[in-house]
Amino acid sequence: MNARLFFMALALFGLLIWWLDWPQVEMSVHILQPPSVKYWLGTDTLGQDVLLRLLEALPGTLLVAICCGILPLAAGLGLASVSTFCGGLVDRALLKLTDIFMIIPSILPLMIMSALLEPGVSTVIILISALSWPDDFRVLRAAIQRQLFSDAVLSARHFGAARFYLLRRHVWPVLFPLMEALLLQNARRAIMLSAGLAFLGLTDPRLANWGTLLLEAQERIHHPAFWWMLPGPLCAMTLLILLLNNFNGKRNPEHT
Repeated sequence: MNARLFFMALALFGLLIWWLDWPQVEMSVHILQPPSVKYWLGTDTLGQDVLLRLLEALPGTLLVAICCGILPLAAGLGLASVSTFCGGLVDRALLKLTDIFMIIPSILPLMIMSALLEPGVSTVIILISALSWPDDFRVLRAAIQRQLFSDAVLSARHFGAARFYLLRRHVWPVLFPLMEALLLQNARRAIMLSAGLAFLGLTDPRLANWGTLLLEAQERIHHPAFWWMLPGPLCAMTLLILLLNNFNGKRNPEHT
């Protein structure tokens, strides 16, 4: 199964469990219980099953990964196409804009805007996407420029092909493997950034998130519960990122 089919399956699964009436994890009197037959990963400070909380956070994590994988890629592809064909002032302005974005570490404006805006999944998606497109723009702009000098594009230009026709028939299809790799790269980065924001307490605490579970584990660092509250979210996030990286490795942008 290639990266495209995998991401489509992941998207359908994420949307399905997001729209379902996901049961809320109930509190109990079994506070900070170690792993057992009943509670495989133990319980937290509210007596909630850590395993169920991990599963509760999965839909939101997949939604962020999917949206933040697609939106920056779409913005980067559109702007790279405009920049390449327009050239001149438009190209220079977009390059300067991406320079500004890339000079400043993305986590800083992400933290500031998350603290100022209303917390929520949509806010996280918009902020991460808005700060992720410059990388895709740079890579795709260079790839489109190379493709414009291919024999197919030069022949089509000789016969008077329009710009959009060139993009649709001779440029974008060739870039599909590269776009798949960028899509998965964006998704991995979004998972880490969203968990990082939750770990810093900059997202809605009412929303389940693996970063929130890491924060709760860190707060119990001097308690034995730390050792069963930490591995769950850490392993879940690591496995999902490694899974995306496995498909990404088959279509590395450097080899397209």
